Amino acid sequence: MTQSMSLLQAIPDNSTVRVFLPLTDRNERFRVNGIYLREDQSRFSLMFKEGVLPPADRIDMTTPAIITIDLGGPSLSLEGRVIKVVDEQTLSMTVVKSFSHEQMREFFRVDAVTSVISSSFEPEVMSEESPTRWRISGRTIDISGSGILATFGQRPPDAPQVRLEIALPTSNREKIRVLAHPVRVVEAQPGIYDVAYHFDDITQEDLDKIIGCCLLIQRQMLRLQAQARNATIL
Repeated sequence: MTQSMSLLQAIPDNSTVRVFLPLTDRNERFRVNGIYLREDQSRFSLMFKEGVLPPADRIDMTTPAIITIDLGGPSLSLEGRVIKVVDEQTLSMTVVKSFSHEQMREFFRVDAVTSVISSSFEPEVMSEESPTRWRISGRTIDISGSGILATFGQRPPDAPQVRLEIALPTSNREKIRVLAHPVRVVEAQPGIYDVAYHFDDITQEDLDKIIGCCLLIQRQMLRLQAQARNATIL
């Protein structure tokens, strides 16, 4: 907690933050941009544009929100709990813990099975019939804000960089497209290849979508674990 407080003090007032706010009536977190204002060693306020926050009774004050701040290098991420809904534009928060860049990558990693297409990274002006073009379909094993682990029914061609098209495992199956490079390729079974990809170029919007998706899956898993514990006790 001491380290989290020190990091909190290092965040300049009026910094723009992205907030993933838990709600009481839906699994998905509400994503919104706000302004950070420091209060004391462990408390801070988040201010928002008029009309963007959901009603106070929909904000889940028992589950920490995730706040990410771009300080000009790797983003800083915090877990913060809502202490009070001050008004329609302001939340009073207390820090729960902070995440380093490496910890954040692991925190936003979840087991998730969804479709993924890996294809050659070629200039768009090239013909679709170009012999250097290729495209293979597979399934993800896990997903995070920094990359995916996926499995394919054939070994992807060796390439320093590829295009990935990922259907996020959400209700609307929204697709995101990123540039990535393979970190390792393992033949898990005869003719089945597991490939770890690291994202090289991803928009902030798509990164936010992945983080929101991971938080949703984490919340669902925690609920399943709680139900299993309750069933065991009964």
